[in-house]
Amino acid sequence: MYEYLSHQPLIKQTCHSHEHHSHEHHSHADAREVDKKILKISLLMTSSMMLVQFVYSLLSNSLALLSDTLHMFSDVFALGLSFLAILAVQKFNNEQKTFGYFRLEILVAFINALTIIISAIFIIYEAIEKFINPSSIDAKTMIIVAILGFLVNAINGFMMFKGANLENINMKSAFLHMMSDLLGSLFVIIGGVLVYFTGIVYIDTILALILSILLLRWAVILLKQSVNILLESSPIEVEKLKQAILISDEIEEIIDLHVTQITNKMYVATMHIKIQKEKIAEFRFLSRKIAKILHDEFEIGHCTIEPVWEEKNEKI
Repeated sequence: MYEYLSHQPLIKQTCHSHEHHSHEHHSHADAREVDKKILKISLLMTSSMMLVQFVYSLLSNSLALLSDTLHMFSDVFALGLSFLAILAVQKFNNEQKTFGYFRLEILVAFINALTIIISAIFIIYEAIEKFINPSSIDAKTMIIVAILGFLVNAINGFMMFKGANLENINMKSAFLHMMSDLLGSLFVIIGGVLVYFTGIVYIDTILALILSILLLRWAVILLKQSVNILLESSPIEVEKLKQAILISDEIEEIIDLHVTQITNKMYVATMHIKIQKEKIAEFRFLSRKIAKILHDEFEIGHCTIEPVWEEKNEKI
């Protein structure tokens, strides 16, 4: 009904015409269809490779390979959740969910980050155990399986990089899982080669520790992003937004400003603006002017603006 009351994420900054608004919705739907197809293929490939790696990590007695397998399990979990989140956004409707199921994407990213952290802590624990009680490793098996894992992760990562909407935190979390697992497979290959030629089994453990630290770093960044959204922290610098609105001479003050993020490119703003009572007739024009600033400069597609003014020292 109103161009400043969008209930869909914005794909890109455009004018406020109804035609463009429909185009944004269509583009976003197309993007999610592509993401869903990529996730489906990645989920199938990763699940198959995870089972192979798990069996051979036990047979080869490689901690690095086992750590990569555990991370691949978290990949399967992450891809599955990401896929279900997209299905929920596309298929489910509930009038109590006034902004739909878009926030599920953020919740999935939060859970994905936690699974990476748990996996990394477990790997660190196992690495310490291996330092205390070292054991022999079948380096040849370790290398072959790691190469297969590397190829699967490389294909999945390439598909996501080329086709997925990585601005979406849900897809970004799935992509980070793939990239960290790709790096993990590379570490295992290098470790396997070094162990094979030197016979020093501690190399495998050291590489597992390095991988764990990298996983923790990525997971903490992702966790911070998702927590900020879940806590409804403003994704936009509030003072900068105020200054952009206060350029209009008709506005005396901005009161009770709130800016929140539902999901990627879906920002919501609410505010009261203090104006002179004689300017109230111009409020409709003024609110549309503010809505255009919010949309064009800050990509805020949904805003609610209310006027207040002073009369006999009271706000009405």
